[in-house]
Amino acid sequence: MVIVFIGPPGSGKGTQAQILKDTKLPNLHLLTVSSLLKEKSSDGSILGDEIKQKMDNGDLIEDTIVISVLKEKVEILKNEQLLIDGYPRSSVQAIALKDIFNEDDINVINFTVSDQELLQRIKKRSQEESRADDSVFEKRLGIYKQSHAEIINSLSQFYEVIDIDANNEISHISQKIVEKLGLN
Repeated sequence: MVIVFIGPPGSGKGTQAQILKDTKLPNLHLLTVSSLLKEKSSDGSILGDEIKQKMDNGDLIEDTIVISVLKEKVEILKNEQLLIDGYPRSSVQAIALKDIFNEDDINVINFTVSDQELLQRIKKRSQEESRADDSVFEKRLGIYKQSHAEIINSLSQFYEVIDIDANNEISHISQKIVEKLGLN
């Protein structure tokens, strides 16, 4: 089983991924592209330094790099249950899913959430985690909005994209995801 969570920063993808693992799929491997890229960014390589600089600035990493880093990890975890969070971030990456997984049965969950709700969540997160720089979030959200429709269009050529209203309470969102994935 392969599950892909897409949605804007602050939409609750990471929270819902952990809940799904804890409650329904204990063998699920959670792969966040940001974690894979952070891991690569600290390996001391020139590419790693480039990735680190772009991540610190809130810039997107080139598609070829992201695809390569994810594909490398997926090859290690062949035949395992996977949940990918934070991918795809471009239509090129969306189309590459077909090559990375070489299968048709990918469950794509699209988290939809209002800008107002996102702003409240990010402000709360900033206070709780002492995150000082809202400009990185705003930049990431702007980039996400520019490419989201194109990503959804690319994904829907190959997979059913399931919209989940992420404006609701955490438990309600979890329940809807479980229902849509047929895990209840």
